[in-house]
Amino acid sequence: MTDTQQQPLAQITNQRDKTTNGTVDAINPKSPLEFTWTFWYIKPDKRLSWEQSLINLIDVSFVEDFWATYNHLASPSRLSQNKSNSDYYFFKKGVRPMWEDKANANGGRWLLTCGNQDNKLDELWLETLLGMIGDCFSHDTDAEPLSRYITGCVVAIRTRGHKIALWLSEAHNGTIVREIGRRWRSIMNLPSNLRIQFDMHNESSSGSQRPMYEE
Repeated sequence: MTDTQQQPLAQITNQRDKTTNGTVDAINPKSPLEFTWTFWYIKPDKRLSWEQSLINLIDVSFVEDFWATYNHLASPSRLSQNKSNSDYYFFKKGVRPMWEDKANANGGRWLLTCGNQDNKLDELWLETLLGMIGDCFSHDTDAEPLSRYITGCVVAIRTRGHKIALWLSEAHNGTIVREIGRRWRSIMNLPSNLRIQFDMHNESSSGSQRPMYEE
């Protein structure tokens, strides 16, 4: 990344210590994010429908609010200790974390399978969140900001293997989709032997389909 690309991420990271106890210096105004985001949580309950189990936790519009919320939530690795399925979702405000939402209907997801013992799960999840709120998917040389195509991300805690997914509103423009995938890999600093795969939302459920793209 260039210094220009790193600046939003550095500003976000520097705010972490200020919000560890949930307070912000009243003298300094809050630092607004490019977009307002919503944290969601779900722990499936057989007595309830999927939508009934989905909990809208909080909206965050400022750097300080993001850190106050993030520091308060249990980490993905801590959730995994419960040995039960659960998910965190982090989506642009107004976008529900489901394929049927109009913002996701024509899109897909980049998927990283972490394994059920991956000790870097929390780090990869946090780097993804920071890349999104810091607008690190967009570069000054882009004809248009690629962050406009990112609707949200998911960390899925599963006993058979945890997953992190980056959801896009676009699935048909291969140039855009693959470039976002490459930048996500860079943000997470993935080793070359660890691959990510992209599928359209309406094809992801089959399990037998080959991914559209792989990076």
